[in-house]
Amino acid sequence: MRIILILFITLLPITDCFSQKRISKNRLLEDFDYAVHELKLQHQGFYNYVDKHKTDTEISILRNSIENSMTKLEFYQLIRQLLGLMNEGHGSVDLPKWTMVKVGLSKSLLPVGVKFLDEELIITQNFGKDIVGLNKGAKIVSINGEPISQILNKLLPLIAADGFNNTSKFEWIGGMNMSLLYRLVYGKKKEFELQIIDSVNRETKTVKIPAIRYTTIKAKNAKFKGKSFGYTTFNFEQINDSIAYLSIPDFGSDVIDYQTFYEKQFKKIDSLSIKHLIIDVQANGGGEEGNENLLFSYLSEKPIRKYKKVSMLPKPYQINKNNKGYKFDKWELKGSIAERGEFTLYSNYYSELGYKPPNKDYVYLNKLYVLISRVTFSGGAEFSSMIKMTNRGVFIGAETGGAYEGNVSGYSETVKLPNTKIRIDIPTVHFQMNVNPEKRGRGIIPDYEVPQTWDDYLNNRNSKLDFTKKMIMN
Repeated sequence: MRIILILFITLLPITDCFSQKRISKNRLLEDFDYAVHELKLQHQGFYNYVDKHKTDTEISILRNSIENSMTKLEFYQLIRQLLGLMNEGHGSVDLPKWTMVKVGLSKSLLPVGVKFLDEELIITQNFGKDIVGLNKGAKIVSINGEPISQILNKLLPLIAADGFNNTSKFEWIGGMNMSLLYRLVYGKKKEFELQIIDSVNRETKTVKIPAIRYTTIKAKNAKFKGKSFGYTTFNFEQINDSIAYLSIPDFGSDVIDYQTFYEKQFKKIDSLSIKHLIIDVQANGGGEEGNENLLFSYLSEKPIRKYKKVSMLPKPYQINKNNKGYKFDKWELKGSIAERGEFTLYSNYYSELGYKPPNKDYVYLNKLYVLISRVTFSGGAEFSSMIKMTNRGVFIGAETGGAYEGNVSGYSETVKLPNTKIRIDIPTVHFQMNVNPEKRGRGIIPDYEVPQTWDDYLNNRNSKLDFTKKMIMN
């Protein structure tokens, strides 16, 4: 199973006595070395994009920064940066529940949810008090006098991403995650001064917002009405006699019956004699392996070799080699690495999902357009990679958050650091797409770059779809 484990923070209320307790340098170094040791034993990302000498130098710099005692919170930030050195967006690091500082108890959080549109930060929700002049969709220019660009320079390094591509970081920092990371880096604040550009009259103004408790972030406290976009649901639409739109926002298990859904929609596409099909995966962050393969099977008459290799290091292999899934996938230890069976490397591999190949009459072979964004990640990015490597379609939108050449994800192992009890979830399977990109460590670059604009967001429009329809019709 492909699991997206983004570096989000889970905050739980506890008492102050733990927040300022400091841990000795020697114990921190022991934990740091243990984390590095386990990551190198189980994760294949450390030297995937950056050579060993440079990566080890960066690791040493982080280690040498432990000059004195630290709080768990300070050390937690350091471990997040360590995980980021692997240039892989799957994985997570969490503080133990009983240590999650007083953030959840005291009033210390910026109460607004946010979203990046292109490079602009937009307010999407307010969980605090009603503030005159604070409206949904307002742009945030600065927080407490510091420009958003400078704040991002401090927050983004705490979020891991695939390769050298930062697009996904701008997405993972959305929602309340920016508030949580801001609290982590800037400490406790009782009030926040925001310079904003109002979404109603487009005037620049300054508002002061009291901080809230983490426990206040509940749906019942949300002040703004939620927004809904069609690409976040499974949807088919016939646009005209020759154009159809199909939204696939997820490849997760138990979301829908994929085989039934795909068959129904592609049978309809065939009966309508559609000449231009738009597939929207701009909200697709991945899911269970096999679901993206089945979709691709409806777009290509012949299976392709999807992966060069699917591999794992010996330690996680030995831990799991007797599990049912490992047996099914015919893993085999070959010297210093374990490799998955040859039959699992092709686009007609549906894992243990029991799918049947599509009816050949329903395979769509006419013009294809794929809508992508920085949310397109993991399995969503792999589907896009298969389209890219076969030159099957035209890409519209923004660079995918997931790397064109694959990722390290799949089965995850959790390690707990001995002294701080910080947990690291380590993805263990390296999925290497059968591609040779000109620039490594990047997502799929769209043929036509179309960001979601501020106005389109405010008016619930799908910018990428609108652009594609106009392009086809002109």
